[in-house]
Amino acid sequence: MRNLLLSVALIAAPVAVFSGAYMVMAPASAVQAATPAGSSLGDMSAFVTIINDVESISAKGDFTAAEKRITDFETAWDNAQATLRPINKAYWGNIDDAADAALSALRAKTPEAAAVNGTLADLQTALADPSLSPTNASKGVASVAGIAVTDENGRALPCEVMLKDVAAGLASAKLAPDVLAQATDFQTKALERCNADDDTRADGFSAQALALLAK
Repeated sequence: MRNLLLSVALIAAPVAVFSGAYMVMAPASAVQAATPAGSSLGDMSAFVTIINDVESISAKGDFTAAEKRITDFETAWDNAQATLRPINKAYWGNIDDAADAALSALRAKTPEAAAVNGTLADLQTALADPSLSPTNASKGVASVAGIAVTDENGRALPCEVMLKDVAAGLASAKLAPDVLAQATDFQTKALERCNADDDTRADGFSAQALALLAK
């Protein structure tokens, strides 16, 4: 879930950026609201406030404005990834999946009210209790070239995280020219797929680059 052009040098979004956006985008009363019961990721009230706005706008049939407002959620959620995901990867993934569905519904060529309303309701449920998702069942970690490319629930790892690892590896590696060229090519392909929101294929290319760097 991202709507930003990535670069190897700016792969990881600073936590400080999120903190500022988090406070500016949500009213003080929302930020101070009690943490929803069952949440294991901390105070989700600022995110809930945004989705409340999106639901109100969508109820009026203005899906263009609703899509614009949910982009605020997308930006804040992506910026918070580095902080929230390590707390509980499975629960973070449940909210991320619900958010992706809501974004897709609002960004459809012709948004359908039923789909928009349903996915927004699901996102609110996930924010209230991230454990409530059928994707909770463990699927096991998948790997490419011996490098993990999914979490324990089978979700593709955030491609920007893997690209950051590739960039760090390339910066310190001492490789033969031909091996370096192969690793760099995999990095380029991974960046292209990550920019296209294709985490699965991006992670596959990153894994192949990391495997070369590990030799």
